[in-house]
Amino acid sequence: MYRNLCLLLTGLCANVFMCLPALAQTKPEISLTRFADCGTPQAPTEVNQRFSDIYAYGGLKIQFTFSCYLIKHGDRYLLWDTGHSLRAPLVAPKTSLVDQLAQLGLKPEQIQFVGISHYHADHTGQVDSFPQATLLIGKGDWDAVASPKPAPGVNAAPFAHWVSGGGKVEPLPADKDVFGDGSVVCIPTYGHTPGHQSLRVRTERGEIVLTGDVLDLE
Repeated sequence: MYRNLCLLLTGLCANVFMCLPALAQTKPEISLTRFADCGTPQAPTEVNQRFSDIYAYGGLKIQFTFSCYLIKHGDRYLLWDTGHSLRAPLVAPKTSLVDQLAQLGLKPEQIQFVGISHYHADHTGQVDSFPQATLLIGKGDWDAVASPKPAPGVNAAPFAHWVSGGGKVEPLPADKDVFGDGSVVCIPTYGHTPGHQSLRVRTERGEIVLTGDVLDLE
């Protein structure tokens, strides 16, 4: 009996060690790509004018940057923010997000999730280019977008597909572990808008948080 038990334990240990390399190989690749052309910046803007209540920055001017991000998790994709509309006056991107994805060999239908930091036009302008994606949006912002009479500043038009029930939407009241392994998490950061959210991404190069206008300089 003792000999049989030893053989059984030896077999179990062998199976465990055989599985370890397989588990290591199945760890998904996680990467983050920034799309720089999500809007054409206007002339540099005075920091005091937009970001300082106490006018502490003298004549300092900065150039606005409108960015969108692609998160790859194995063979699954999340698009975070969608920049300005191609029809936006003065700040329209020169190249659409669809075309920028095509340069990476991707089609819109390969985007499983489209996440929105908040409902302002410079972050939502091309969201309607991804109708098959599940929309991840803070609940407070979703309530504003889906309102029969959206308030000024709420860029509701691009969300019509989801508001009408044509697409899947997840209004998030709390954290959302997007891929279920803690590598990509939506985090509520209310303030800039009622449902503002940031995105934490853990890559091989470290942990990155995309804040989407939620931080001030002061």
